[in-house]
Amino acid sequence: MKACYNELVASRLGQLIGAPILRGGIVYVPDEIIPVDHRTDGATPGFHFGLTRMEGENFVPAHHYAEIENASELPFAAVHLAWLAVGDQQGHNQYLQRLEIRREGYPPVMTKRFKLIDMGQMFGDCAWTAGSVNPVHTAYVLPNHLAAKLTFQKLAPAIQAVSNVAVEAIRECFADCPDDWNISAEDRRAGAERAIAAAAQVEQIIRSGNPAVQ
Repeated sequence: MKACYNELVASRLGQLIGAPILRGGIVYVPDEIIPVDHRTDGATPGFHFGLTRMEGENFVPAHHYAEIENASELPFAAVHLAWLAVGDQQGHNQYLQRLEIRREGYPPVMTKRFKLIDMGQMFGDCAWTAGSVNPVHTAYVLPNHLAAKLTFQKLAPAIQAVSNVAVEAIRECFADCPDDWNISAEDRRAGAERAIAAAAQVEQIIRSGNPAVQ
């Protein structure tokens, strides 16, 4: 269940810095609602990471950057990815163009927003352990299409936001999860300490992995 735990923790941490990430929580899935085809893929009843259902589509950089209305949040997305060393970013679409109905005024209009999804490979691994998260990563290569939209002037507020997160707030994000996920106290502590250490180094982590960003 480490991937579910990663999703939960990453969502919590992203909210602390104002990253454009889907908000989720712990949900209980009873056996009777699991479809047959999901069972064959390994679905089981119990506690899982759940998100509110929403309308959206995969983000296609060549088309959708021109359409989104939250471009100011892109630096926070980049810093979030670099802070937590989220893996599998180049070859897998882990971004969503979220569609929202703006209710004010008439007629209602659709807004489009860039959202991070799929944080299962936090720390670059769906199954990291206390032993594997030390030491802190020294570089992180941002997705090419996202890096092309950034400068360090734009990144500065997001870097500062990570630096300002209280240590205890980070630890709290790692502390709570269902017992049946079997995430050891040792792993929770080690993950929190990794995130705390990376928060203090995130600017250099981005600089080292993205020399083209100026």
